[in-house]
Amino acid sequence: MRLDSFYLLLWVVIDTALEHASSYRILGLFAHPGLSHFKVFHPIMRGLAEAGHQVTVVSYFPSLDKPHPNYEDFTFQGQELLTNAFSLEGFSRRTFLDNFVEFYELASWGFETCSSALNSPAMDQVLALHRSKPYDLIVTEFFSTDCLLGVSHVMKVPFVGLSSCALMPWHYDRVGLPDYPSYIPSEFSTFSERMSFWERFENWFVIRSVNLLYRIVEWNDNRLLTAKFGKDIPSVREIARNTSLILVNQHYTLSGARPLVPAVVEIGGVHIQNQKPLPTDVQKILDDSPEGVIVISWGSVLRASTLPQEKRDAIVNALRRLPMKVLWKWEDDSPKGLPKNVIVRKWLPQRDVLCHPNVRLFLSHGGLLGVSEAVHCSVPVVVTPIYGDQFLNAAALVNRGMGVTMHYNKITAEYVYQCIQTALHASIREAAIAVSEAYRHRPHTPVELAVWSIENVLKNGARRLEKSHGSELSMVVYNSWDVGLAFGIMMVLSLAAVVAISRKLSNVLFKKPKHASNKSKKL
Repeated sequence: MRLDSFYLLLWVVIDTALEHASSYRILGLFAHPGLSHFKVFHPIMRGLAEAGHQVTVVSYFPSLDKPHPNYEDFTFQGQELLTNAFSLEGFSRRTFLDNFVEFYELASWGFETCSSALNSPAMDQVLALHRSKPYDLIVTEFFSTDCLLGVSHVMKVPFVGLSSCALMPWHYDRVGLPDYPSYIPSEFSTFSERMSFWERFENWFVIRSVNLLYRIVEWNDNRLLTAKFGKDIPSVREIARNTSLILVNQHYTLSGARPLVPAVVEIGGVHIQNQKPLPTDVQKILDDSPEGVIVISWGSVLRASTLPQEKRDAIVNALRRLPMKVLWKWEDDSPKGLPKNVIVRKWLPQRDVLCHPNVRLFLSHGGLLGVSEAVHCSVPVVVTPIYGDQFLNAAALVNRGMGVTMHYNKITAEYVYQCIQTALHASIREAAIAVSEAYRHRPHTPVELAVWSIENVLKNGARRLEKSHGSELSMVVYNSWDVGLAFGIMMVLSLAAVVAISRKLSNVLFKKPKHASNKSKKL
């Protein structure tokens, strides 16, 4: 018995030692104050902690769920949380110039969040922790600023980028990812992968323009990094080219197939968790509605309660005509004059509600998290995009045949009713089921894939096998413009030589002899 106990103890010691030997210290830096962004990042960081790694996360959302012994939280300071922050008062419709207005807003916002993060006490705390017990890897967001990449240079550790939405145009070249505006719509666009000539023209122009404008953002990032860490730090553009991996919250079954390099991994739906019990009252509403339920929710940032009165009345009057119940997430007290079939709640567990079998339709603003949940639960969507990537998500749903776009500026009672009736058609329901099956049919869950990909960087990243050489090329060489120029010059020279030789031969073959000319003169 004593011998058995000895071997058992020895096995526990060896197993513990091996576990610690294969675990890493990982630092997550997330300076965006929007909860919808952090809902994408948190499951990944939590998954790394559950995989045995020591995880430190600095964000605006500490203790999002039950604490894990391997998960440590620090809190950034200096920014207000983006919850119910967007008002619909005065909003009309999106125009071409809004592409650049949104870019300017993102750039200004990025500068503020970057400055707050770098100068937050939490940043100094993790820098001090690194000096005493170094981190092995940094995980951070790729969005509207790259200033936190400077921390990876100071710590001398590799970094992984997480994107809560489709990649921004300036993220492609840092890993050599092909970007074809002919069928890959910009994050700022309103198009799907199927574009007309003028849509391709606009898409190309916007992508090239914002890529140039992003140099201003990088210049501001460089100023902040120099002020924080000194003049010896490289530019953020140079640091960004050392990106080891990008995890992007999209999946080809919804956004469309496109070429990817090994350093870019799709983890669409990474925030979606297993079904949880619904609140008792909500469960009863759904269970007692065999005729079907329509769910309305416009996210955590957009305040549906700020709808102008005429549009609010139009939506309510359209819902009044429906033979089914409507469950509406409304931030304030219930609006007056609601019909009996409309039930209002200030909060809804959206994913769990959408996956109830009696839910027939989802009215959404087109936020990617809600859209992903609708796809996961095979629920058709009526989308009213307002800003950001919501137009892109709406176009993707329509392109896949499982959505209808309801334009905000066109809202009337009849228009809303017709959009709902169209989305309730059997063909759209069938398309939603087909897309959902493909979306969920994966060999690993998105969290498992994300954790494995990050661990692969930690174990094999130093060899840079996943790195595309295209990321190291200039724009001229990457696009083979120099080859095209050389080929064009060769063609021009060849054509010039052919013309010159042809003229020479023509002169030799068709020029009259001199003696014949003289005889004619004598005559």
